[in-house]
Amino acid sequence: MSLEIVRIARRARRNRLVVTLKRIRKPFAVWPFFAALVRLGRVSLGFTRSGPLKLDSFKRPIPAYTLLLVLFVGMAGGAYASLALTQGVFPSKPNPPDFSIGIAPPSSATYPGSLATFTVRLTSLSGFAGSVNLTAVQTVTGINPLLNPNSVSLLTGNATSTLTLSVGSTAPMGTYTINMTGSSGKLSHIAQLFLVVTPAPPPDFTISANPSAITLNRGTSATSSLTLTSLSGFSGNIMISTTVSPVVGNGPTVSLNPTSVTVPPGGMVNSLLTVSTSGTTPRQGYTVFVIGTSGGLSHSTQISLTVQ
Repeated sequence: MSLEIVRIARRARRNRLVVTLKRIRKPFAVWPFFAALVRLGRVSLGFTRSGPLKLDSFKRPIPAYTLLLVLFVGMAGGAYASLALTQGVFPSKPNPPDFSIGIAPPSSATYPGSLATFTVRLTSLSGFAGSVNLTAVQTVTGINPLLNPNSVSLLTGNATSTLTLSVGSTAPMGTYTINMTGSSGKLSHIAQLFLVVTPAPPPDFTISANPSAITLNRGTSATSSLTLTSLSGFSGNIMISTTVSPVVGNGPTVSLNPTSVTVPPGGMVNSLLTVSTSGTTPRQGYTVFVIGTSGGLSHSTQISLTVQ
């Protein structure tokens, strides 16, 4: 710590300090002998032999935020003076119990006829413990919020809830603000999320296999369930076909039941794929390609097959 020091002429009388020389800046440590603080007519004396001069060196306590005239006397007899303002450290008042609320992700894009899911996170602050009621407010026709649960307990410090926004087929395009409110007694906090409703993509479908990897002994068979799912309101008939690679003599054979499925809008259907081997099927790895075709749409998935 350093002070702005003003040198006082040695011959000046005590009750009439004559300022001479120029201002200099020096640390307390250069004054190794004696110092006096003058405050409201009182004089407090302090001594230091080495290191910085500390306020607790003085016999009388110095109140915080007090303007002081500091007088220093060095070993060589030179006297210096400066004004100083003491500072106090006071214990901060503890914050009252509270909680915070947040949403992840803060924004999402979706389209009419779909769902958007968010995680609501609540955190206890300053020892808050209690139940928080949740509400989601929106003013757009066709967007319906669902909270699960709609009341959470913060007895353990934090909790989560799932917010699902159901976007109806008549929901208008645009960006909308959803206000999520958490309330507990007189406490209330709001978090916002942004939902972007865009035009729906064209109707389509997906195809998947479970399991997507099969290991079997030759001379045995195994199955995998194929799932065909409607996207963006797709509905129609899907033809399913398969091929096996590589093609070898006495290689695995694949059958489907059924080979054609009808998928309803927003729904899904299954088909059972069976892989069969003989006692002479070569022991090696194979790939089963599964293709689903409907009009100009075609999608595929793969099954890894190991015969041992």
